[in-house]
Amino acid sequence: MQHPGRNALVAERPRRAGHRLILGLGLAACGNDPIPSASDGDSDTTASTSGAASTAPTSGDVTSTTPTNTSGTDGDATSTDSAPTDTGPTAEWQFVTLAEQTFMLNGGEVAVEFIRAERPDGGRSYLLYQHAPAAGAPLVIQNQPYAGIDWTGEEVDERWAQMGNGGHPDVDAPDYNDKDMVAYTLQDPAEAVGSNNVWAFNGFAAIHAYGRFYAGGALADDVLDAVAPYAFARTRPDEIDLARIGAFGSSWGGMMALFGASQAPQDAAPRIVVPISAPSDFVELWAWSTGTFPEQSMNPAMVTGFYSPYWRRARPTLGTPPGAGAGPYTHAGLCPGLPGRLVLPHDAWDAIIPVTQTLGLAAACADVEPLYWPRATPLDLETATMTHGPFAGEGLLPSVFIYTYAALAVSLAPPEADNVYSLTSGPSLALHLQRVLAEQKAGNDVGWILPRLRELADPRLQTLVVETNQLQPSAQVLASVVNEVWSTAFDADGLRAQLETGLPDPP
Repeated sequence: MQHPGRNALVAERPRRAGHRLILGLGLAACGNDPIPSASDGDSDTTASTSGAASTAPTSGDVTSTTPTNTSGTDGDATSTDSAPTDTGPTAEWQFVTLAEQTFMLNGGEVAVEFIRAERPDGGRSYLLYQHAPAAGAPLVIQNQPYAGIDWTGEEVDERWAQMGNGGHPDVDAPDYNDKDMVAYTLQDPAEAVGSNNVWAFNGFAAIHAYGRFYAGGALADDVLDAVAPYAFARTRPDEIDLARIGAFGSSWGGMMALFGASQAPQDAAPRIVVPISAPSDFVELWAWSTGTFPEQSMNPAMVTGFYSPYWRRARPTLGTPPGAGAGPYTHAGLCPGLPGRLVLPHDAWDAIIPVTQTLGLAAACADVEPLYWPRATPLDLETATMTHGPFAGEGLLPSVFIYTYAALAVSLAPPEADNVYSLTSGPSLALHLQRVLAEQKAGNDVGWILPRLRELADPRLQTLVVETNQLQPSAQVLASVVNEVWSTAFDADGLRAQLETGLPDPP
């Protein structure tokens, strides 16, 4: 579904003589969307939200290309026999390391494993696992439904990689209709590693979970692709702190993050999940995508053509329209399995996944913290195009990324960590907080912003300010923005005290 774009920012400042602090942000949670069906003519279903350059580091040498068994519960990859072994309590999940490689990141080397997961249903999922520098590290899972990979050894991945980047017929998905196209972009593993540099700088491990949308499969397959990192983490208990796992993704990647977390094993369940613009109730989404939206749109073919590849994948799992099998894919079915905290960013002008999805989930489930981008007027469905709203293009480093990275970094950092690192942008935060202030002045509830501001005011959080390339306490940056927007005069300590009780009164 429409991705919020890839933002990749690199900045550096002296840390001490002979060393440089290098931080970067790469949010590529979605990748490319399916393209409209050929019958849709000139329908415009794509919005470009970022022209930022890649932060891909220089890749290192391959240190091993021999499939290695990694399914033992002791966390060691000692066997070179490609036959997987029992994983203990999750015996149905088995994992094989297809290759190992080192990459340069943040001025040093990181070790990466390319993992094949053999699933309980007989299918396969694929993971890129980036080791942390020390044992017992927190883990961040990035769900990537669309990224192309060519290292699996499977015919379908090799075939799509040979076809090259661009739009191709959606022939590998269920019930191909001779019209639907999907966009394919091959991901260089160095690009994936480059998007992990904030996590690496914090000492976290990282896993990319690949949905391989282009390869077909059903909705249930994509969910199992998102469960695979949790099952894998439990096979590496010495390397990964199973109590400090977080996940994120956007749109269809947000769906993976959300439903994958709901099926995670209890002893490796996520502490925090950030699904951005995520579908959370497929019965309601069916009504929106086949009724409400196309009935009001000036271009109903654009709407139905966009959703077609998704509903073809959902049909084997849910039926279309969703029937008896859809229960687990509704708010009522999803809530009981959700662990930890959910932070749900959503733009009120999202045409693809309406904000009512997040409103409904927040109302139905506990421990859900919605985060909204209010707009002065309702979304005009008559003229709306297929985007998730403008929030991912607002500012040099859009506020949705600032909140996402801070929520994950602060929540997952161990209590003994003196500092936690992320990125920020005062002007981007101001753009969002001005909308919050407008809602406050209108008498609307804006309490949903307080958890995110408290994270940004955490005294441990050090942020690279993208406009200046300077490292600065996040609370200082936030205090300056709050003072600008609310006409106050807080310092960092004063702002923290204020946020314990609520927002400042509007000017």
